[in-house]
Formats: sequence, C-alpha cells, structure tokens
Amino acid sequence: MKNNSSGFMQNFGYKQLAGFYDKIYAKKNYAAEARFVEDLLERNGAKTVLDVGCGTGTHLAMLEKCGFECAGIDLNQKMLDVAKQKVKAQLIRADMTDFQIQKKFDAIICMFATFNHNTSLEDARKTLGCFRKHLNKKGMMLIDLHNPSGSGKKTDNADGIEREIEWNFDKETGIEKSKVMFRVGNETIEDSHIFRIYTIEEMKELVKRAGFSKVSVYEGYGFKEAESGSKNLEVVGMI
Repeated sequence: MKNNSSGFMQNFGYKQLAGFYDKIYAKKNYAAEARFVEDLLERNGAKTVLDVGCGTGTHLAMLEKCGFECAGIDLNQKMLDVAKQKVKAQLIRADMTDFQIQKKFDAIICMFATFNHNTSLEDARKTLGCFRKHLNKKGMMLIDLHNPSGSGKKTDNADGIEREIEWNFDKETGIEKSKVMFRVGNETIEDSHIFRIYTIEEMKELVKRAGFSKVSVYEGYGFKEAESGSKNLEVVGMI
C-alpha cells in the first residue's frame, strides 16, 4: 500500500486493525474475485504472480491453492505478519511506487483499491512503471479499482465488529475522502484515508503510456466491459 497518501491509516488504524482485518472483511466475496483472477491468469499462461498491496494474504492463499507461485508486497508490516501465517509466498515490505525485487513475474495483481492510494498522476505513473519493470515478456497486469458514484454513509457489522464509514467524493478533483470508525468490544479505532478515483479513459491512457500494448477494462470480476458507472473497474494490461 501507498505510504504518504493516508498516513494516519497506515501509522495507526491499519496497525491496530491488522489482527481484526480478516473478520472485518469476512463477507467480502474473495472466492469470486479469486476465480476471476485464476481464469485471467490461466488464459494468459501465467505461472508466477506478484500481489501488490497483498494485505493479510487472502488472495495469495487462494492463488497458491490453485498452484501459482506467488510473492507479495505491502507497506504495512502488521498486515504482512498476519499473511505470513497463511501463505508460503515471499513477502516484502515495500512501497508500490518504487519497489525493487530481483525477479520478474508472469503477472502482477493489485486488488481491493490499493492502486487508488496513488493520489497523484505522478505516483500512478511511478507505480505502473514499477509494475512494467517487474513483468516478464508477454506479462500481464490486473488492477482492481474502487469507482464510487457519489458520497455516502453506512454502518455494518461483521463478527461483532461494528464499522461506520462516511465518504465524500469530489467529482471535480477525483478525490474521495473517507472516515471510518470501528468498534471492537469496548475499543474504538478511527481510520481515515484518501483515494484518487481514476476514470476508464484515464487508466487506458496511463497504462498504454507505461508500455502496455493492450488495455481492457472489465466490471464485476468478470469479462463484461466496464462502464463509467460500474462499481469496480478491473483494468487489465498486456505487454
């Protein structure tokens, strides 16, 4: 994950939440996402995968079960500590804008809005450049993007952990600011983060300029072409 776009979350919230993270997102449909990723990887003959922003390693664990050779990077050491208990993959603490691994991969995936932490076009270009540099010939890249339609507020509960989230999306600047409050027993943990929301057109241009010859944008963890109002964007770049 990115380090300077959401300092409070990285330095406080995620560290305290690392042990609860999998419970908080227990209802997230990781299985459907993993099936889409597996299908995409198999279509392109990928055997080795780097997960950028791997968090607690849930996607990595599922991909390893499917026989892929995996590695993961994340900025948050506490999250990586959790992932170490779940996967065999090499795990590295690194920033997605400037990581250096002495290895190239058939595929790079960047899931769960990790790329949205690039709050400037400059950082987005640096990140894509790192991805391109770490891919083998005929490699592929998958970026899963958050794509809000407006501002809002909601409260939910997962395994006794209550979450209250409020977000404000400025369509003019493309910036979404969120505040999140978690209640775990008698403890309250506050989070905040800033996302840059990228349009389909922006991503296609950025990815092509980064040296990818083909770009496709899907929605819903399937192969349906995305539209501007799609909840999530799955951006696939091919060298």
